[in-house]
Amino acid sequence: MRRAAERGAPDTPPRPGWVAGASSFTGPWWRGGGRDILAAMSLIHESHDYERGGTQKDVYTPDEVVEVPCPLCGGDDRTRLYTEYEVVGISRCHACGLIYTSPRLRDPEKVYWGDAESYLAEARLIFEGKAAHHRDPNYDEELRALEREKPGRGRLLDVGCNMGMLLRRAVARGWEAEGVEPSPPLASLARERLGLTVHNCFLHELGADHEGRWDVVALSDVFEHVTEPLAMLADARRLLAPGGILYVKVPNARWNLFKQFALARLGRAPRQGVWDAYEHVVHYTHETLLEMLRRGGFRPRRVGVGRPVQVPAWHLHVGHYYQYPSPWTLDWKRTLGRWACYQASRLERLVRLGSIGYLAPNVFAIAEPAGEAAG
Repeated sequence: MRRAAERGAPDTPPRPGWVAGASSFTGPWWRGGGRDILAAMSLIHESHDYERGGTQKDVYTPDEVVEVPCPLCGGDDRTRLYTEYEVVGISRCHACGLIYTSPRLRDPEKVYWGDAESYLAEARLIFEGKAAHHRDPNYDEELRALEREKPGRGRLLDVGCNMGMLLRRAVARGWEAEGVEPSPPLASLARERLGLTVHNCFLHELGADHEGRWDVVALSDVFEHVTEPLAMLADARRLLAPGGILYVKVPNARWNLFKQFALARLGRAPRQGVWDAYEHVVHYTHETLLEMLRRGGFRPRRVGVGRPVQVPAWHLHVGHYYQYPSPWTLDWKRTLGRWACYQASRLERLVRLGSIGYLAPNVFAIAEPAGEAAG
């Protein structure tokens, strides 16, 4: 989990001069940005195909999807808002207002059960300690938020940890951290390449020795992938230690509505839409996320907006997805646009009297079990 799309390796790998060169994409664009641009140019023409490391497809057929009820209230009455991948639907529940994917893929989590070598190719330099991950600023921001709640650190369980990129940052900052990842190749990479403790299973499959053990259960860009969110919240409650907290960060559904509207008005609607509905099965707003948490037995302590993820642009230029930060100049319109909307979302929230609106890229919540007193 934790990426809108996994990109695999081209037939021709990056040239050794780039891998071992002076620029290894370890910092933001203003530090040695010229070297990063030159490194990017050295990759041009090495691949012309935008390959995928996961099992997702551009088009699905009716027999690959299934209609499902609302995962919040169980209602079946809904309005279709959009259709992606020919048959995957984004719908709004009439009863509770939750936006969710129906019809959806029968096993959406399996889009991450791709080829380990393809996943390795897009993050090799990170594993070798030669590059940063493009989400490291996001991960550090999230961990700082948790450290304000738990200044002494403690035990952190990263659910849906992918290849362990957030997990590695948590360990480096002094957390006693482990991960849960159902994808066999991703869990294997986290264990073998980063030396992390990662359980290759679903959350509900963790044994009784984990009950009441964890100070933090983190669902960072994961909860939107979960087909049975209330059941997952019950599992999280079971695993939390007394005084423990739950961290959830999800894409903001209102942001997707805004992008869908704006791109359509500009005549630039992407062929597959903006919802990533082949993998994202629930699309939360501020209000529906809090309602899901409350029905799952949690009391929100803090709600906010995290900085936007600046998705690398390598694939637009070299036909290959890398997880290293790309120079902002390679995709400057999107980079600046994301940042401007994020800043504007703060004013928008004031105008909306605290409700997170249409310009925020995500919503995060820190919550505690409802039966415990606020800390």
